Amino acid sequence: MDFTLNKIGKYVDNHTSLDQRMKDLKRKLEQLNGLKEDAESIMTTELQPRKKLKAEVQIWLKNVERINGEVQDLDGRIGESNVLTRGFHAEDVSRKIKEVEELINQRHQFHGGLVVDNPQWIGQVLSTTTLSGEAVKACVEEIWQCLMDDEVRKIGVWGMGGVGKTSIMKLVNNQLLKETGKFDIVIWITVSKEMSIAKLQRDIASKIGVDFSGDEDETTRAGKLFETLSQKISRFVMILDDLWKKVSLERIGIPEPFVGSKLVLTTRSADVCKQIDCKVIEVKCLTEEEAWKLFSEKVGPNILNNPEVELIARPIAKRCRGLPLGVITIASCMRGIDDICEWRNALTELSLHKTSVNGLKDEVFQQLRFSYDRLKDPKLQDCFLSCALYPEDCEIREEKLIQLWIAEGLVEEVDSIQAELDRGRAIANRLIRNCLLEVFTEWEMKEQ
Repeated sequence: MDFTLNKIGKYVDNHTSLDQRMKDLKRKLEQLNGLKEDAESIMTTELQPRKKLKAEVQIWLKNVERINGEVQDLDGRIGESNVLTRGFHAEDVSRKIKEVEELINQRHQFHGGLVVDNPQWIGQVLSTTTLSGEAVKACVEEIWQCLMDDEVRKIGVWGMGGVGKTSIMKLVNNQLLKETGKFDIVIWITVSKEMSIAKLQRDIASKIGVDFSGDEDETTRAGKLFETLSQKISRFVMILDDLWKKVSLERIGIPEPFVGSKLVLTTRSADVCKQIDCKVIEVKCLTEEEAWKLFSEKVGPNILNNPEVELIARPIAKRCRGLPLGVITIASCMRGIDDICEWRNALTELSLHKTSVNGLKDEVFQQLRFSYDRLKDPKLQDCFLSCALYPEDCEIREEKLIQLWIAEGLVEEVDSIQAELDRGRAIANRLIRNCLLEVFTEWEMKEQ
């Protein structure tokens, strides 16, 4: 009985001091939240591209959020207690005071800032092909010199379709990533013919860590991008690949490049370069001999050992008009073929293809048409044409594409689902070998 009375007496004493303890707890919690607000203000300045929060800071912030919720919950439970049971919470309050004091001490132990380097912000390495021709190499060098020159802030790389503009800029992109001391971030954006301001804004936002809630209008999105690019990223290179017409940088949210920052665009129109006030760099076609060298490499050394084949192959290579894409496409179609009749037929087919696209003399089109015709099998051709159902530069997953072919009856029926999938993959590989489909790495598809 005495033990029970002593215990009750202890809780009565606790009750009388509980209010003071709660005041101490709330005062210390207020101090902790003040440190949290200061930390968040520092983070606003320090947390820029190529930087991320230290792991210990992230854990500390989560613990501060947790302790705030627990103290609020404890305060509510104490408020609902009666005169006798309130004292039962004294030990809980003491524990919370100790936890808050520990978090305050942890904040004072952060040294050397709240952030560390985050290499993933620098940019992304892109898959490249070997560039051919002295003019192309000179073009790469000129672009590089402009990027290193602080006086040049906007660069326009232009040339006809298939001449290698994107391949050149992928090479430059990868080289820039090695020059980590020059720029904070390299931002690669694929624009394409069917340009959408909203999509451009979302693509840029994903590269620089800007979050859109989804209900912002175009102007608000542009403001968020502008703020980050002009205030939080001191030195950037933004590459707009495949720009077909003039765009308003202000409307998108791209600031006029300042000292240390660059805007580079690739386009088929020199006028677009001039309208955006770029330093214009033209990508020229391969010379006849350069085109022949590339053709010889792609068609395979053994095929051209036959003098009769070489006599026909040279005019075929010449018809590619010095466009690397055309050379590679047609050479890939003829690779492994040593029948002189097929070579003569190929030259005849190319001579008959004088098609233009939408009134434009698109040299690449007739070369792609040649590859398409040489598929021979109508189902193979239909499989290729089905890719036109996707928007330009859209991510096409191989398994989804094959499933589409199977559903549409483009893959002949066989004994099992696995056999149909294998047949579909064989078709995809055939299209890839004929340079009608291009393989992208996993991360590149995520960028689309």
